[in-house]
Amino acid sequence: MAEHISLLAYIVRHNPLLSLGLWLVGASVLLASHIKCKLIELGHQAVPLLPNPRDWELPGEYLEVRSQHGLSPWPVYLMWPCLGAGVVTLLIGLFA
Repeated sequence: MAEHISLLAYIVRHNPLLSLGLWLVGASVLLASHIKCKLIELGHQAVPLLPNPRDWELPGEYLEVRSQHGLSPWPVYLMWPCLGAGVVTLLIGLFA
């Protein structure tokens, strides 16, 4: 276990952009999952854990119904910048 922690510490220390990119992409995935779960709670038909091509439409649907149910728009507004910044940071970290 200590070897794994020291390996992770080495990666973060020597390539922080790669680590930051992975964290940002992970945050985007968590926000997308939050949006999907909220829509499922509201009765929309979506498969909870399996990715689906229709999932690209879910943020728009979430924004349409959020005001009716008192939901906050921040998950949608934060998801796309996290994904964009995460992919760019990840690519810079990989190829720099």
